[in-house]
Amino acid sequence: MANFVIDKKIKLLLALLGISICMSFLAWSEVSIFADSDNDGVVDWNDNCPSDPNLEQTDSDSDKIGDECDTDDDNDGVSDSLDQFDTDPLDWADFDFDGVGSSQDTDDDNDGILDSSDSYPLTTSEDLAIKYMSDIETCAEMDDSTLRLVCYSEFFGTLTENEKNNSDALELSIALSKIGAIDDCHFVSHEIGHIAYKETNDVTKSLQGMDGTMCRGGYFHGVLSSYFHNIEELGKPFPYSYQTLCDDLIGSSNYQDCVHGLGHGFVHYFGDDLNSSLESCHSLSFYQNILCVKGVMMQYTDNVLTRDGLSKDVLSSVCDLEQLERTDYVECSMSTGTTLAFFTRHDFEKGKEFCNLIEDTDSKNYCIEGLRLEIQDSEKYETSPLTEDNREKFQPQFIEGNKSIDIRSPAIISDFKLIREIGVISFSIDKPQYVILYIPSEFVTQKMMVTVNGQIPKDLKSQYHLLGKEMMMISFVPSQSGTVLITPTS
Repeated sequence: MANFVIDKKIKLLLALLGISICMSFLAWSEVSIFADSDNDGVVDWNDNCPSDPNLEQTDSDSDKIGDECDTDDDNDGVSDSLDQFDTDPLDWADFDFDGVGSSQDTDDDNDGILDSSDSYPLTTSEDLAIKYMSDIETCAEMDDSTLRLVCYSEFFGTLTENEKNNSDALELSIALSKIGAIDDCHFVSHEIGHIAYKETNDVTKSLQGMDGTMCRGGYFHGVLSSYFHNIEELGKPFPYSYQTLCDDLIGSSNYQDCVHGLGHGFVHYFGDDLNSSLESCHSLSFYQNILCVKGVMMQYTDNVLTRDGLSKDVLSSVCDLEQLERTDYVECSMSTGTTLAFFTRHDFEKGKEFCNLIEDTDSKNYCIEGLRLEIQDSEKYETSPLTEDNREKFQPQFIEGNKSIDIRSPAIISDFKLIREIGVISFSIDKPQYVILYIPSEFVTQKMMVTVNGQIPKDLKSQYHLLGKEMMMISFVPSQSGTVLITPTS
């Protein structure tokens, strides 16, 4: 009798448990049926991209994977990250950027010779993209921006070793940047410069014939970095002849890229000894020092953030006001923003989130400003690349030792004269473009008159004791080419 009662209780318990399981299953089923993980209004079981919002459910290749999460929307075998026509299976490339895909373009390289008669119908960049398609896609599809940047740097290093013409590697980096496969070609062009120098072991040979306007001078920065890195690796003493290393480029826009590259190189030689790098810059002329310090800080902040990560502690300590002069501290903070632009694929909001982790308010604000300027410069380069003709040229006029009158202008400066006895400066400009001069105060008085062909130019400005130094800055915009005369006034 007792066993019968126990058995009955067990059966009742199991029956109740069954009802509970059934109710739970029904409740779970109801949740599952109406689940919408990406909140796009389409339930998961009917969503061709359940983790990516895509209300319209576009599926260009009808493979039941929505375009929003499909890495090859037209199933032509080319990843969307490279495919310039990602919903057209007949075309993927347009490396002359004329809006016509290669399969329909009768002159793929825009050289005026029809492909049917052209021995080399493709642009160099398209030819290389086809040759290295698999390697490029591997990097392009990486989600982590830092790893993606490292992947591309390694790829372009290998490509430069394999290919004869370094300009070809730069052309490919520019093309990939234009189509969005690379965030910005400046950083990867550093690596192209590294390898180029290893092949020649000569700075002048490596820079000869190269165009500093390509990728905003990154190639030049890489060459100089490799030069100093090689000296350090061989255990050789620091080359104090560096002050004349770039002199062959004076008069071209490449000169300032070379001087900026010195700063990158100093960090490769001195490593974390930031003060030694900065002291090397400070021994240069006024504007050379500004360019050089920018190079130091770009390389230094990149080294630190790549090695130590983007935590609040790292970002707050990378620039130390107690160890740096105020102007160097400002440049360090701005360069942190520049570096973050590359680490976040030039996304201002993402970069700003990291800048906001910096504890010091001034450094935080300078970081955001550096981030903004880098993104602005990158976008400007993409839409209207500079040429040698319209790019600013830094043209120092050496007077005594490292004392110089530093002149910046897209115009060519010639026939420069300084008559110290009466404090008069004269020179010629070949076109009416802005001119900026930095003049040691020992060469001029506080009040100077500026004329171009006897006429006072517009937008004339001057500032004495520039940045707390014994320097005078004069800037103006002439209305015509001709002779510039700068004379003291009472």
